[in-house]
Amino acid sequence: MDVRVSDVRKWAGREEFTRVVEPWPHECQARVEFPLINPADVRVRVRNTGGALVVEVSGEAECQAQCARCLEPFGLRVPFSAVEEFREEPGPSDPNGDYSRFTGDRLVLDDLVADAVGLGLPMVSVCSPQCRGLCPQCGVNWNQAPCECVPWPDDRLAGLRALLPPDRT
Repeated sequence: MDVRVSDVRKWAGREEFTRVVEPWPHECQARVEFPLINPADVRVRVRNTGGALVVEVSGEAECQAQCARCLEPFGLRVPFSAVEEFREEPGPSDPNGDYSRFTGDRLVLDDLVADAVGLGLPMVSVCSPQCRGLCPQCGVNWNQAPCECVPWPDDRLAGLRALLPPDRT
């Protein structure tokens, strides 16, 4: 995924907007645990600040996720955005640096978009906030049917149970 910057890099203060629609870069799929569906649709803004090009990317990724509670598949929309500074310098970019390097008339945005999508993913993906999950004993999906399992006693509280009156045990 790359954008042409031959015009915007000529004049300080100039900016260009573009939209990139293409298959997801391999870097994105490698950083996301679920398969990305639909092509990437990324909005790109490139600004020349005089000493560097500032690139802003934004969009929304769609992936086929699996609920962490009930294990059912569901579609997950992941909004993402990122800003990166690019300087025209030879050599590879320093991953610990404050900016990325480029040469020529094109900026490669694969790593920038992959990082933005990866950071936009939730820590735990659930199909809905009301998802009840699975029974830990029999595995029934509580969203679809109840089960007849008796909850396991929690032995960690056995000492406190001895302090309860006989009618409450």
